[in-house]
Amino acid sequence: MDMSLKQLVPVILFLYLKNLSSGLGHSCGIITPNSPTVELNTEFTATCILFDHCKLQFKTSFAKDIYWKFKQYRVPREQYKRINDSAVSVTVNYTSELENPLTCNVLLYSQLEQNIYGVFIKSGFSPEKPSNLTCILYQDKMELSDSISCSWTSGRLTLMPTNYTLKAQTSFQAFQNQTNSNSCELKMVTVPIFTNMKFWVEAKNELGTAVSDVVVSDPLHLVKPSPPVIKKFIAENDFPNYLMIQWEHPLPSYIMLFKYNIRYRPEDTDVWTEIPENDTSSYIQTFSLQDLFPDTKYGVSVRCMNSEGKGYWSDWSKEAFQITPEAKPSKKLDIWRVIGPADTSGKRIIEAVWKALPHFSANGVIKVYNVQVESLKTKDFFSYNVTNTTERLHLSEKEPYRITIVAYNSKGKSPDARIVIPESNNNTESSPVESIVPYSLDGQMHVKWKANTARVTYFVVDWCVVSEKGCSLVSWQYENKSSLQTILKGDFKPGIRYRISVCPVYKEISKPCFSEEQYFQENCPKVGPSIIKSKREKNSVELEWELISVDKLNGFIKNYTVFYKAAEENEKSITVGPHDRKVTLNSLSSNTMYIIHVMASTYAGGTNGSQFTFTTLKYAPGEIEAIVVPVCLCFIFIVVIGMLFCFNKREMIKKHVWPQVPDPWNSTIANWLPNSPSESNVSPKEPVCPEGSITNFSVIEIGLCDSKSFTDEYNKDSLKKGKYTSDEHSSGIGGSSCMSSPRQSVSDSDEGDSAQTTSSTVQYSTVVPSNYRGQGHLPSSTVFSRSESTQPLLDSEERPEEQHSYGNINTENGEHLPQSIDQDTRKQKGSYFKRPKPINEDSLLKLHQIEIAGQSSDSFKFCSTEDGGLPSSNDSDILHVDSSTSPGMHMDLESSEKMSYMPQLSGYRPQ
Repeated sequence: MDMSLKQLVPVILFLYLKNLSSGLGHSCGIITPNSPTVELNTEFTATCILFDHCKLQFKTSFAKDIYWKFKQYRVPREQYKRINDSAVSVTVNYTSELENPLTCNVLLYSQLEQNIYGVFIKSGFSPEKPSNLTCILYQDKMELSDSISCSWTSGRLTLMPTNYTLKAQTSFQAFQNQTNSNSCELKMVTVPIFTNMKFWVEAKNELGTAVSDVVVSDPLHLVKPSPPVIKKFIAENDFPNYLMIQWEHPLPSYIMLFKYNIRYRPEDTDVWTEIPENDTSSYIQTFSLQDLFPDTKYGVSVRCMNSEGKGYWSDWSKEAFQITPEAKPSKKLDIWRVIGPADTSGKRIIEAVWKALPHFSANGVIKVYNVQVESLKTKDFFSYNVTNTTERLHLSEKEPYRITIVAYNSKGKSPDARIVIPESNNNTESSPVESIVPYSLDGQMHVKWKANTARVTYFVVDWCVVSEKGCSLVSWQYENKSSLQTILKGDFKPGIRYRISVCPVYKEISKPCFSEEQYFQENCPKVGPSIIKSKREKNSVELEWELISVDKLNGFIKNYTVFYKAAEENEKSITVGPHDRKVTLNSLSSNTMYIIHVMASTYAGGTNGSQFTFTTLKYAPGEIEAIVVPVCLCFIFIVVIGMLFCFNKREMIKKHVWPQVPDPWNSTIANWLPNSPSESNVSPKEPVCPEGSITNFSVIEIGLCDSKSFTDEYNKDSLKKGKYTSDEHSSGIGGSSCMSSPRQSVSDSDEGDSAQTTSSTVQYSTVVPSNYRGQGHLPSSTVFSRSESTQPLLDSEERPEEQHSYGNINTENGEHLPQSIDQDTRKQKGSYFKRPKPINEDSLLKLHQIEIAGQSSDSFKFCSTEDGGLPSSNDSDILHVDSSTSPGMHMDLESSEKMSYMPQLSGYRPQ
């Protein structure tokens, strides 16, 4: 049951609202006034009235539920006024912020908004009183127009349609015309003249009406005539300052009399000169213009109005032009000079310059300039004509000169302009000008100076542009002697340096000038400084940059700032004065690359120069020398000490580095003899080895072997026939060493115990002759002789004085041969094996006899070989010597007694 009621409530409410809206579709009320017009910024009251049928339909009063709205703006209830249950009014101050429409609304059941009625409000202002009513009667051809035009000031804008009505009335006739603007024209058949008329304006809109003041005037006093027409504008050749003008009257005299106003101007200016009205107030048609400049084109114009001074001036007539005749120049030239240095011939370059006369002073076209030069010392004089405004003169520096220049036109010449060029020695004179101060102010260049004016006629202020090529004169101007400051009349540009000079002149003689340089306006330099030289050190660098040319400075240098930066470091800077072009950067890191640039700054700003890169030195100058020189000295000292030490210990070093090696040349093996001459079957007087008897040799085999093994070897019948070959007994060059295995001297079949090498025994071996020259048979066996010794073979190597005493025996007296016997022997001294000198056949025969005797006694003797050791052959240890081709070596048997070695019957004898 409850759910069904909840579902029915929305349906019932919908039907109720639908019925209500159908009832409201017929207006339930109205707003009065219905179409209101409201003046802005004034209070406005509107009333909303509800109809009775709506109250009866809903059986309630809606007055308490009414509210007002201006579009989206809801008017507060404080401004409402309840008149009764059916009407509610609202009062508001209506402004332009309140937007249309104004609506009356009601709330049904305090939640449903329903609009009852709405109106659109017209707003604006009521018209103000028109003022400044002005009426003009224009000229139409040669008559007056048939209409009068009037205008007025309407005042403030009304913001709503407003109509203006212009009215005019004479004593017998009225005129009017309506418009919505502030001007109007009254059309008449004939304009009444010589009678007064009244003029006024009425302004009207929905908010009100306003009427202007009444203006009373005769239409003739409202006339604005047409401009006069100039008929003639002529010049007289004899009157260069005179022009005459002639015109026509705009209206006949029976209608109106006029007065005139005349103005004129030179063609090159917009400034007009008007003739005073008193000079042209009469009814005239011609007038003469006077005090004009000769040879000048003038324009002239004329206007007119009622001679009574009532009405309006006509517009100016069309301008007419005419040129005045020429006259001779009225002003002298402004001349100046630029004095250059003297050359080797004593001549100075004097550049005389002058300004062309302005048109109002030239009084015509200047055709030529006459230049006159006079020497004040010699009175020499010369003159010539030029057409330009500058002339270069070569004058002696030892004479003063007067230069005079005049200008000529078709009517005559100008007054003389003179200047005196003093002698060069007058340049030492001090200048009356003590100081000057040029400065820029308000877009003009000013100069003020301090000077002693007692002996000054006038001042000349000149200025030139400073550049790399010098200072080129721009202009100059004359100043009175009483003037101590002036404004330079010239076109000065920013960023250009000017040299401004003040030169006093006394009786045409120029005194020394005083100069200062100045900029009209400083700018930043065009370019920055470039570094041209650098001197690097380990922790510093000295930089020098080029001077910026004055053409690119654009101002005075305030300072230079040097910026430098290494990799991964912050940029640093140093600032120097404007006159410095060098700087030294200290506290730099060694062996580091830096990037650097220089900024030149004026008072207007700075400009950076190009970047410069350099790397500091790794070592400071002299640092390498400080390290290298002591090291070298120490090295030399150590070397010298080492050399001294080596020299002092040379024997010890020689023993360890160059050990003693036996020299077969000095070996005593060839001088071994028996203990006594009686043990030999050979007579001492007979040579042991007859010359030429030795045909075969075996090579000495030198080795360090164990003495025991060597003895055992001999005990085993080491002299077996056919058991030895040349390869088994030859040691080659130098023989065998104790450090290597010794060669075997017997066959393998007879070899018993192995031989062991030692360093205490030296083994020597030789072969005695086995063949005799001239014999037809060979001995049946070859005899070997060995020796073992524990002593060094060549003691003479440690005793150089005894080095050649062995094996060199005189064959005649048994004495040792001197060292000078054979120079070839000395040349071969270092060889281990040397070819022996051949011996004669007699010596060889005696040696053979000794051999035969030795076979029976198991002993033999050796022949000495003067050349030392025997050479070896690759094929055999036997060396065949041809006794016929080489002389023999004589050996005395008596000398054998002096030998240190005696062959033993047992085969060898220890020494």
